Order: sequence, then structure tokens, then C-alpha cells
Amino acid sequence: MFSPLRLRKRIIYNMKNMPGEKEKIVTQKYVESDEYQNEISQQYKKRVSKFTREQVLEVLEMLNIPNPPAINEIVEADVGNVNATYITKDLVVKLNQKKGHPDYLANKIVSDRFGAQLPVVNVLAYDDFEKTPYEVLVMERSKGAMFLDDIVEMSEQGREIIFQQVLDVISHLFEIKFSDFGWINLDNKESYPTYAEFLNKEFNEHVSKIRAEKLCAPEDIDKIEAYFKKHISIFDSCKSVFIHTDTHMGNILHEGTKLTALLDFDYSLKAPKVRALNSLLGFIDNPQQYVEGTKDFPKFKGKNFHHLLPILKLKFPEIFADSQLLRKLNLIGIKEGVMWVSQNLSADWNTEMIKGLIENELPENDFSQTYHGKILLN
Repeated sequence: MFSPLRLRKRIIYNMKNMPGEKEKIVTQKYVESDEYQNEISQQYKKRVSKFTREQVLEVLEMLNIPNPPAINEIVEADVGNVNATYITKDLVVKLNQKKGHPDYLANKIVSDRFGAQLPVVNVLAYDDFEKTPYEVLVMERSKGAMFLDDIVEMSEQGREIIFQQVLDVISHLFEIKFSDFGWINLDNKESYPTYAEFLNKEFNEHVSKIRAEKLCAPEDIDKIEAYFKKHISIFDSCKSVFIHTDTHMGNILHEGTKLTALLDFDYSLKAPKVRALNSLLGFIDNPQQYVEGTKDFPKFKGKNFHHLLPILKLKFPEIFADSQLLRKLNLIGIKEGVMWVSQNLSADWNTEMIKGLIENELPENDFSQTYHGKILLN
């Protein structure tokens, strides 16, 4: 679900050691606490729309989906924390009742372009408040197990084989090129001539909300804003391609070491290739962020898949050869960070996110202590 820059609260306490030894300072991330996990879980429950099985079945009938399921075969998916998702033996159905900002169109674009040749979603029907009272995405249920369920137990070699196939799909997605930037779901409604302008627009909206709701000290957001505005022009000359922004173990299906589907294109962007690294590096370095507030968090707590990083670098050498790579990742991360603060999921987390941005993410030259610098330089 998430792909933001993750800078967490640390609860510091003393641990007594054996006689004669010095006291050690042990740090625990707030995100790893039961308090935070419960807080985030409750936020998801409040924010995700719920539909009845009767409503789901009615939508399938409106769209003339053949062989509709029996009503007791419709089950709410127990993964995913943002959109309402329902599954049957053969189908996956997503519903959105908010007009004006489509969530699912990008899935159809990928299906239409690559569904016959790549392991991606196969969209059977899409409707945006025309035939139904919702935005609806109906997909064929892909074969395979979720990488989320077995990646921890799998061998490094097995992970690497599947990850390579995921990168192959992403490489093909890069073949879809655009002349503008922005959300693919808003392709005909909103676009920007440069990625800098798109990022700036998004950043301004989040900062405005942070100020209006007083989610951090004014001087702190002022400092973050000044830094962001100073450097954002670095994206002025970037080229635009199709970017899957949420590539992680929860959106990957496989049979053995064969990739069967890359899923969930809901938040895809028209953006430079470097933007794809945001979720990929997050998946490699901190996979627990994608299962916060869910039953799967304990399994991923403290885990990483750093052995996948060389494969990523080898697949996209032109991205990693960019002398401005760390600056670009840094600015993308800052935008993501202020976005999550503006969502106000957790007051404590907001405080430490802003503190982390101020202390580590506003460098002029030395990126070694930034989030992405620690992954790529150390």
C-alpha cells in the first residue's frame, strides 16, 4: 500500500546488563510498537469504504459479467488498506464511490496494452459512473500465490528469480511514453508539462493542509518548503513514462519461481523512470512499511531484502548512472513524507516524520545520511 519515505519515532530506554557492563541504549521504532499498529489499523477501518455483497453482485449484473458468482462466494479481501476490494473464485472487484478522481483507470490501460503478453492484470470490465453508481474495476483473478505469503521463507535465489521477472514487467511499462506528467487516472482531466510542476502542485496541496490543520510547527514546514522549492527544478527536463508506484510483495503473484501477475496499478503515474525506485527501494530496504496495521506486520518486522539491490542496479543502469539520482530521490521522498503527514494518520508519527525530514533530508551536498543515501551509499 505505502511507498513513502519512512522515518520513524524511536523510543529510547535503558537496558540493564550483566554486572560490570555499561548500560546500553536500545532503540525501538514507534512503527514497530503495538500502539502504532493499532492506531494505523483503526485509521484504515475508518477510511476504507464498505460495500455489501448484494451491492457487489448488483454491479456485476449491471456490467453483464457472465456467470456471476453466488452471493455467498463474494468475500472482502483481507489485504490492501486503501480501496474496497472483493474477491470470488474467478474475479476481483474494486469499487469507488467518490466521483471526480478515478482510482482504477490505469489498470485498464495496462491490461489493454500488455495483458496478452505480460503477467499483469486482466481487466474484464471498467466503469466510471456510467453504467453503475460507482467507479468499478472487474478483473480476472490471477493464478498463483501472493509473494507476501511466502517471500520471507523463500530462498534468496527464489526471490531473485521472481524479482527479475517483476523488473522485466516494469521495463516494458517504461515503453509507454507520454508528452506530459501527472496521474494516469486523470489522463484526460489534469496534466503538467514537466514533472517539476506536477511535484510542486502536489507538494503545495499537502503543505497547505499541514498549515491549515497545524500538523507541525510553522517554522519546520517553512524550512522544508524552502529546500524543496530551491531544488525542484532538477526535474524540468525529465521524460515521462508509465510508472507503477506500488511495487511490493503484496502486489506480486507467483507459481514457484514463475511470476504470474504484477497487480494494483491504481496509483500509477506519468513520471520519470527514477520515480519507480521509490517503491522498489522501499520494498528492498523496509518491506514492513507495506503491511502496517495488518496481521502480516510481525512477519516482516525488521526484515529487508538487500540482496535484491544489485539486480535492480543491473536492470536499470541508466537510472543509477544519473549523477543527480540521490537529489531526485531525496525530493521525491520529501514530497511523499509531507503527503503522509498531511494525511494525519498518527500525531506521534507526524512529529517524528517532520523531525526526520529536518534533521536528515535537507542536505546541500552530502546525501550519506538521507534515507536513500543510506541505502545506496553505505
